[in-house]
Amino acid sequence: MSRKFKILIVSIMLVSVFFFSGCSNEKSDKYKTTEKNGKTETLSGILKVSTHYDGVIKNRAQDFMSLHPNVKIEIEEPANMGEWESESLEQYGMRTAIEIMSGNGADLIDLSHFSTYRYAESGLLCNLYDFMDNDPNFNKADYYTNIFTAKEIHGALYTMPSSFTYDMMVVSCPLTEHLTTDYDVMDYKSILDIYESVISLGISPEPRILPGIVKEHFWRYEFPAYYDEDTGEAWFNSDEFIAYLERTNTIVTPYDPVYQEWDKTRIAQGDDDFMKSGYVFCELEVTAIDVYNLLVDYANISTPVPIVSSNGDAMFRAMQAEYGIPASSDNKELAWEFLKFCVEEKSPPDSSDREKSQEYIMNYYAWIPININNFRHAFRLQCELDIDMFGDSVLWKEKSPRDGIDEMLDLVHEWSLQRSREASETELWFLINSDLANYYYYDIATAEETAVIIQSRVASYLGEQR
Repeated sequence: MSRKFKILIVSIMLVSVFFFSGCSNEKSDKYKTTEKNGKTETLSGILKVSTHYDGVIKNRAQDFMSLHPNVKIEIEEPANMGEWESESLEQYGMRTAIEIMSGNGADLIDLSHFSTYRYAESGLLCNLYDFMDNDPNFNKADYYTNIFTAKEIHGALYTMPSSFTYDMMVVSCPLTEHLTTDYDVMDYKSILDIYESVISLGISPEPRILPGIVKEHFWRYEFPAYYDEDTGEAWFNSDEFIAYLERTNTIVTPYDPVYQEWDKTRIAQGDDDFMKSGYVFCELEVTAIDVYNLLVDYANISTPVPIVSSNGDAMFRAMQAEYGIPASSDNKELAWEFLKFCVEEKSPPDSSDREKSQEYIMNYYAWIPININNFRHAFRLQCELDIDMFGDSVLWKEKSPRDGIDEMLDLVHEWSLQRSREASETELWFLINSDLANYYYYDIATAEETAVIIQSRVASYLGEQR
């Protein structure tokens, strides 16, 4: 059975289950709070948490249960499908969807990579704003609320990501010194324009555009402009999208869709020699692991700038540990308390303890924590670790590189506050990746035919969610 067909079948099943079983909002809540002498609350109850792969959630659960001995948290992970095979992301999504719609799922469910629209529209997920607004111990100002806003559905928030990330691009200074334009941000059009300008110079050997690039590299930035879950409309069968396909099909890449191997060259540890003539661009994620590069005095690259969509949307990705609370949960309040605990500010260890520092940073997968202070803690820790590790082997911008950390954190913080739109989710990629491959790599369909096919698939997908 094909991936696309399985997704269609599941969507039909979901709608059926919903209408026959209803949304169980009236269940009693097993979560209990009591006051002792007017002081602290005691939490109790059994909380079920479901995730495809969140390597942090077990540690968070242990910490929470240590603080609240009357709480038991059960983590449901992917089922073992055989000796060498575990439940795939797609299988997890199918199982999770059925459990949410039937009202028999966990109390806290990891929905990263998946659209929540179908559940939100059917009243199957709780609006997390209700918990925030009624919790005096939760201060929205401590968080990147622009991420919350970008994830809203009709003014409500149904999932909470623990972290997010986005991409920044650097440009080869030697290869672009003939250009006079400064770029505060870059989109796929400006990237391809600059590359074509460099190629027109006839440099030999001809530089490549970008390590790791594939023809569909920019899909996650551009696709959200062509569909709207709120209205159920899609606009892929348009001159603008056809032009996007044709333009990106000019990308030259060594990527092979069969063997799926490509160039993974990266800027790291002060080495940007390959940017002298080998590549015009290099892309980095805004993560604690990559951000020390902003402190390095590189000889051959420009100052990094964030990548945006061609419409100017400042995109971001929330790729792991994004949880929602089903309306059918018996333990909504307890689920909220645990979810809040997972994202609230955590005091950092001293950077002299490398093991604890790395554990702290990886609690957010080295991405940008949704809690602003946790971002500053984690990124500072990683920079301090990198500065100590690289020492004098790297040419730093500052004589004492730690002096540059505050300015770097302020820059990344400003970038993060600008994030306004989420990139296309993995679930949509399940639908259209083979159609893009047929156009880009196998020459099976024209750009116009591909646009029609994708329009049909996405329109059906959106219709199934309504």
